[in-house]
Amino acid sequence: MGRGANQTRMNPLDIVLFLIGLVLLVVGAEGLVRGATRLGRLAGLSPLVVGLTIVSFATTAPEASVSIVASAQGRSGLAVGNVLGSNIFNILVVAGAAATIIAIPVTNITIRKDLPMLIIGTGVVYLFALDKSIVAWEGAILLIALAGFITFSVMQSRRTSRATREAMVERTRRAALIEMGGGLVLAGVGATLLILGSRLFVDSASGIASALGVSELIIGLTIVSMGTSAPELTTSIVAALRKQPELAIGNAVGASVINMLGVIGGSALIAGGGLSVPEDSIRLDFPIALSVGLVVLSIAILGGKAGRRDGIFMLGFYALYLTALIAISFSASLLTPASIVALGFVLPASVIAAAFLVIRSRRSKTGPALAIPFVDS
Repeated sequence: MGRGANQTRMNPLDIVLFLIGLVLLVVGAEGLVRGATRLGRLAGLSPLVVGLTIVSFATTAPEASVSIVASAQGRSGLAVGNVLGSNIFNILVVAGAAATIIAIPVTNITIRKDLPMLIIGTGVVYLFALDKSIVAWEGAILLIALAGFITFSVMQSRRTSRATREAMVERTRRAALIEMGGGLVLAGVGATLLILGSRLFVDSASGIASALGVSELIIGLTIVSMGTSAPELTTSIVAALRKQPELAIGNAVGASVINMLGVIGGSALIAGGGLSVPEDSIRLDFPIALSVGLVVLSIAILGGKAGRRDGIFMLGFYALYLTALIAISFSASLLTPASIVALGFVLPASVIAAAFLVIRSRRSKTGPALAIPFVDS
């Protein structure tokens, strides 16, 4: 499917519904996060486990709802573009913006495992997509891999602290029931708003794509992905302003892992006959998504943290990518040179740089800067 589309007259109602859908997505995600977190605490889960599982899944709910609805409606370009665009936006803009506010140390055990897992997951999905389709059994493998990674991470995390257990014991039955009810209501309302918002978002985005004369893939990579990444962007910036740098980048990277494995895997299972992958995304967007993970991995290994200069570099990287997308939407002939640059220079350079730094760090006396999932214990 090309990046161009037949242009029609813009319907103002599509813009209104798009904005309403975006608001419902953001509000619904916030309600789901708060309700799920409350239920997790009530169950006696530690903050680390709550953040790793419940909050990470909840913050990716907009991407999941939009892509799954789009795939069920046969709009695979929008579904794939949303995930790829969200991941590129999460790593370059969300983490980059946070890094410009406060230096982000890449030392937390969750972050050290999430970065390599993001690269591995993106590479596997890229291989699955080379035949222009991700079928149901491939989607099942991605979901199993995500479940295994989450299980592995939870097992490696600390168990519920003694203070948490004592607090749970001291909690009165009435207070526990009230908190549980509030959590269920918030989670239920949030999930409902997400479903409604995703339907409005997908339908109006398709109308806007037709009116602008561009494909649903371009809309998914830009406007839709930026909108569905709003919860991650807000969370990371607030975390950076509150001097919680690990939460800032952990939120961005963790959400990207779930997007790549969970959302793509779920969309492939939902879509009848498998999830069709546009050839344009194979030539340009997948290589860029893989390069982005490798670049951030290199930054993490090289300095052990992402500082202001790194953040500015990441934001500049995204600006160049966005410029390329806009240029290609006006002239499809620019896709070939852009893909040559991505596949012939950006991706190989990222692989070589990351491999060199990994080898050097593992030979150093201080040990590797990052752990490798399922290998380093």
